[in-house]
Amino acid sequence: MSDIVVAYDFLPKLGGAHTWLYQVYRRWHAPVAVFTTCPDSDPAEAARERAFDAGDHGALTIHRRADRIGELDLLDPRCWRAYAHHRAGIAQLAGAAERQGGGKTVRLHALRAFPEGIAAYLYRLMHPKRSRLVTYAHGEEVLVALTSRQLRYLAKRVYAASDLVIANSENTRQIVQGLCPTARVVCIHPGVDAGAYVRAPEEVRAYRARWRWPPETLVVSVLGRMEPRKNHAAVIRAVSALRAEGLPIALVCGGDGPERAALEALARGLDAGDWIRFTGRVAEEEKALMYAASDLYAMPAIRHGEMIEGFGIVFLEAAAAGLPAVSGNSGGQREAVLDGRTGIVVDGTRIEAVVHAIRALASDPPMRTRMGAAARAWAAEHDWRVVTARTEAAIAELA
Repeated sequence: MSDIVVAYDFLPKLGGAHTWLYQVYRRWHAPVAVFTTCPDSDPAEAARERAFDAGDHGALTIHRRADRIGELDLLDPRCWRAYAHHRAGIAQLAGAAERQGGGKTVRLHALRAFPEGIAAYLYRLMHPKRSRLVTYAHGEEVLVALTSRQLRYLAKRVYAASDLVIANSENTRQIVQGLCPTARVVCIHPGVDAGAYVRAPEEVRAYRARWRWPPETLVVSVLGRMEPRKNHAAVIRAVSALRAEGLPIALVCGGDGPERAALEALARGLDAGDWIRFTGRVAEEEKALMYAASDLYAMPAIRHGEMIEGFGIVFLEAAAAGLPAVSGNSGGQREAVLDGRTGIVVDGTRIEAVVHAIRALASDPPMRTRMGAAARAWAAEHDWRVVTARTEAAIAELA
């Protein structure tokens, strides 16, 4: 049996879905090939990809061979030609794996039902007795499929043809089975490298000093792509309101995205500029320090159109650093943050609820300590080694 991951975008591009598959399959018990798109047309991004590919990725080997597909349109012959080409690329990798002793049967692991799952599905149709298909589900792509007859049809066909669908949360599992009741779906939460978020106290103090706030300042952090569903604006408004109450609180906003300029303007308009730091993109090695230098994490994500937070790996990262969290109640966040145990779950559309939750944690150090310890234990239960073992066990049942 040979294993091939089909993921059109792949690291070093950031994304929770890509991180999930990367962290699981780099720990796989056997070699895994990644079939992904050709190097980026931007020279700087292409250089980042080459540097990344040259690193150590455990069981993974990365093959950037797939041409990029434009708009997904069943009526466009160019779309089907591209997918036929991708199917042939997967066949080449399968043949190479067989020659190296991987066996005649290939097991495909598709990042999503579409666009990646379509190429995997076509290969499955061509080789029904010599292939298996595992498709991952993240939540928002299923909701997007429900808005289009074409996407609904494609997603349903891929899920129905999959030997197993792995959903990132119970919420996502229910959405998939609502679309395709015959699909075999299991919920396996994504994970975290639990040990990577522990830092020495002196290192944390030095990093925190870079923010140049008084020592007694309570620091809230949020890290994520700056887009409407992440709801950074609510956290900015909440911190501003709590400062107006006299609470010595500040906010670190990590990441970048289309809303950054608007969020920076919001902070200036609330006269909170001195108490909010926009860091821009945070390197992986710096992320742990950012969490460790903070006192609590807040990302009360909301549903925006069809976009939801399917689970939220960032909540586990913050938990691994011992931070209690404020999360939203849409999507799968309630499974990433245990209300009353590892943090507080709120309706992110209600600013007063966000203010109340942050105030409760900010003004009660014993509660922060208790929830932080529970959060760290919760993160340990989701260490990537544990998640990989759960995934291998679920897939092994297909045999």
